[in-house]
Amino acid sequence: MDQGPQKPFWRYENGVVLIMFFTFGFVFMERLSVVYLFPYLAPDLKLNNAQLGLIVSVLAICWALSGFFFGTISDFLGSRKNVLVPITLAFSLLSFLTGLAKNFGQMLGIRALMGVSEGPVLPIAQAAVMADSTEARRGFNMGFVQSALGLIGSTFGPLILTWAATNYSWHAGFYVAGIPGLIMFFVLLFFMREPNKRMSKEELAKSEHRLRKEDFPVVFRTWNIWFTLFIAILMMTWLFAFTSFAPTFLVEYDHYTGEQMGLISAAMGLGTFFWGFMGPYISDKWGRRPTLVLFSFIAVLSPLVLIFVHGSVALMCVLGFLTCAGQACFPLFMVVIPGESLSPKYVGTAVGLVQMVGELVGGAVMPTVAGVAADHFGLPAPMWIAAAGAFVSGIIAFFIRETAPIRLRRGGQVASEPIQL
Repeated sequence: MDQGPQKPFWRYENGVVLIMFFTFGFVFMERLSVVYLFPYLAPDLKLNNAQLGLIVSVLAICWALSGFFFGTISDFLGSRKNVLVPITLAFSLLSFLTGLAKNFGQMLGIRALMGVSEGPVLPIAQAAVMADSTEARRGFNMGFVQSALGLIGSTFGPLILTWAATNYSWHAGFYVAGIPGLIMFFVLLFFMREPNKRMSKEELAKSEHRLRKEDFPVVFRTWNIWFTLFIAILMMTWLFAFTSFAPTFLVEYDHYTGEQMGLISAAMGLGTFFWGFMGPYISDKWGRRPTLVLFSFIAVLSPLVLIFVHGSVALMCVLGFLTCAGQACFPLFMVVIPGESLSPKYVGTAVGLVQMVGELVGGAVMPTVAGVAADHFGLPAPMWIAAAGAFVSGIIAFFIRETAPIRLRRGGQVASEPIQL
């Protein structure tokens, strides 16, 4: 069958995907930096597990509120670049400031500001990617951007940060985490373009690229938005209960060294990277709903492996890579499904809303709950909480209405039709 003319690789679609991949990856490396460096900084600042959970939680609260607020602002402005560029500079500078923290109070305040600056990155970056993605590659492109969490945030992050902390200090780890963001600030400043500025006058006249006040309630009348909100809460419970305490679990409960923990964490991160773009790619072919169900259930295994398997570093790396497949779900429930359930002008708002609700409960409340549970019942408690979140998410995913263009065409539906209550 004729596939049409071959498109060049060096086109703006691929360029914006790569730019947002690195931008979001460095953001998440910085976000997770306090988790990887906690075994090094906790004795110095005299912090316990509950305080670690609180540090993670306060960043998540600010991340959630900021993401929704600035994501909506970018929709109203019809501009992604004017919001994304300054916040990229801000989170880089705040990473350097984190390395100067002297006590728990300072650490808490700085990480709160960090959440404000980092929260809008994903909704705005993914809105920009969706605007420039061809239909057949939409899932892959958005999944690839979010898979940076795995490759940069969870694979290179623990290796680089634990190396800096081991050879220098935990302060140096935060300084190192801030440098890549400064580079991306200049890349975005000079290379990012607005989708509406690349349209002809005729296309611009027909396009609805700005959100109006009267459009806002449409987001809340959309069937899939409500189910993705519940899934976001549960999968972020899985993500943050697991990632916040897995490094400490490996060191204190399974008795691996700091460097061995870094290797195992890196293997898990490589798994989240691989599945993070493979899952959405599969969903382009199979559909969003079956893919989301499958990978939610696979994610249940990742915390259970740490509880029940106490093997060699090599074995733990292999199992970590294979079972950390929950990241395949995140682009689907957070970006692709909400984005395909509404017209493009709603993307920043819809993604920001799903991120906000998921972060406020799963990212803010649950790490603190998991930290208290760890102090009272032992370090396996956060792992059980994470497993439960992924399992219930898989059940709820059965209620999602399909949005994949290939599946809708088979059913005679139009891909751009809103899926309303």
